[in-house]
Amino acid sequence: MDVSFKNIFKLGLVINPIAGMGGKTGLKGSDGSNTLKKALSLGAKKESAIRAEQALLPLKFMINKFSLITCSAEMGEKSCKKIGLKTDYIIDIDKKTTTGIDTIKAVKIMARKQVSLILFSGGDGTACDIFYALQDKIPILGIPAGVKMHSSVFGTSPNAVGSLVSRIISNHSDTFPTSTAEIMDLDEDMRRYDQIRTRLIGYATIPSDKFLVQNPKSYVQLNDEESINGISEYLENKLDKEATYIVGPGRTTQNFLNRIGVSGTLLGVDVLKGRKLIGRDVNSRGLEILTRDGLLYIISGIIGGQGFLFGRGNQQITAEIIQRVKKENILIIASTKKIYELPRQCILIDTGNQKLDNELAGYVKVQTDRNRAFIIKLEIA
Repeated sequence: MDVSFKNIFKLGLVINPIAGMGGKTGLKGSDGSNTLKKALSLGAKKESAIRAEQALLPLKFMINKFSLITCSAEMGEKSCKKIGLKTDYIIDIDKKTTTGIDTIKAVKIMARKQVSLILFSGGDGTACDIFYALQDKIPILGIPAGVKMHSSVFGTSPNAVGSLVSRIISNHSDTFPTSTAEIMDLDEDMRRYDQIRTRLIGYATIPSDKFLVQNPKSYVQLNDEESINGISEYLENKLDKEATYIVGPGRTTQNFLNRIGVSGTLLGVDVLKGRKLIGRDVNSRGLEILTRDGLLYIISGIIGGQGFLFGRGNQQITAEIIQRVKKENILIIASTKKIYELPRQCILIDTGNQKLDNELAGYVKVQTDRNRAFIIKLEIA
């Protein structure tokens, strides 16, 4: 499928100001006013705009090649002004606290103004709101800024989004290639009880790029129990009773915790001191307190289908915490089948800290069984 330019390329921009605020605070999402209040009480900061600005920065040097339609205040206008990006039309959102209804209203106006592409900063909830407003009428592209990003409408990172949109605008072509992508939504309330319940909302149209746009999260439970059990045995034998371990979410880490008799969380972050659980379902502030002293490790799996190590589903493990861990003390684990299913045969990182991402990038060991490991390239998303 191709989309035609209409005179000058028209870009729509929507920023969900509260997207991602439930990530570092360990709330597993940001949906609902009660969740937002709790996130703020736990010290959450608004980071969606920062990630949007990172993606938008290259566009300020292409100002005469496109027109930009965005929303007032924190839903777009404020970020554009901050980075010096000219806006051609502002949709007035007369609210201090915005909701999904405001997003739906804005994208419907953008559709009437015949934008060629709608860029949004948020997570799966924002993607669903936009899809409900548009169905499949206009291509969309997400700047990854939410807690839940299981849909395949997101770029692999803000920088990747900026590169892709810049290339589309620069090509001076009558058309740009597109493809269909799944819009998924995950029930946050069930997720908080360590249960995964997802549903397919529909199929959106996105700019086509297999390297800059992420795959949907894989939910297929393959028969890889032997590999997972082997990883658990490897980790158990490696435990140091004096060391502190940050244990990331996932089925493989859950299997390991069960093996050593610890009741951890499937979708949260737990902390061990040797074999003893000292923190269950901990947020970023709790991690900072529990990991201040002594030898520190991170045990982390990768997201099936997408291949992310950090930056998706484990935002509680912040860049500041990762920086305190020696690179060799980051224990990466994944079943053999999950490795074979990686879309690019590499692992991705998006910590939000470019310096840290550069330091971590390179070839790393991924433990796939008790006595088996793969050497795989770790790349910046």
